[in-house]
Amino acid sequence: MKERIIKYTGRDINVYFTVDRCTHVAECVRGAPEVFDPTRRPWVIADAAEPNKIAEVIMRCPTGALHFERKDEGAEETIPSNNKAIICCDGPLYLHGDLEIHNFDGSLILKDTRLALCRCGASRIMPLCDRSHFRIRFMDKKKFAIRKIQNNLTSGRIVITLMKDGPLHIQGPLEIRNPKGEVCYKGNSATLCRCGRSAKMPFCDGSHLKAGFKTNQEIVLVQKEEKFKNY
Repeated sequence: MKERIIKYTGRDINVYFTVDRCTHVAECVRGAPEVFDPTRRPWVIADAAEPNKIAEVIMRCPTGALHFERKDEGAEETIPSNNKAIICCDGPLYLHGDLEIHNFDGSLILKDTRLALCRCGASRIMPLCDRSHFRIRFMDKKKFAIRKIQNNLTSGRIVITLMKDGPLHIQGPLEIRNPKGEVCYKGNSATLCRCGRSAKMPFCDGSHLKAGFKTNQEIVLVQKEEKFKNY
């Protein structure tokens, strides 16, 4: 599928909203309610606050559903020097960093700095989260596994490769924290569950094989690199 992107034009800043990526975390609504109001149409008014404030609030969006383009001389969003991920309890994996997603054939799907990756296995826009974890009442195990903790990680890009009918393979320096904020992984290579059945979350334990997990509906070339000049 192709992502649906809506542009809201302002005098000094444009706001881009990627509809299917929104999981209603509502960081935007809390941060700038005068700009972002889902009860109003249009729900985004790009001139309702100073561009610096709008940009700062947009960068809090953990899913990458919101982006911006400055038309003044203000700063664009920069690529983070450190890659970090936070596990949302009973929900997605939120990543922040220099991120690329590649399909199982090696083709580039998406580049971004903020992503929410499905962990329940039921998303209709795989590998991204679409809030299906609520629909299927996905629940994590009580504990999260801990893997290699490697200190002094270097900076660099994270390449997330989708394994056909299987997990996510991550290459590059990444730190993952569980919902309590505890580090459960710190390293340069990991294989993460996306079928929702692993007993060693967030890591793959091969449960997708027994479950017959299929990934035939991978999201395909959802966004061209030049769509947002930020990247």
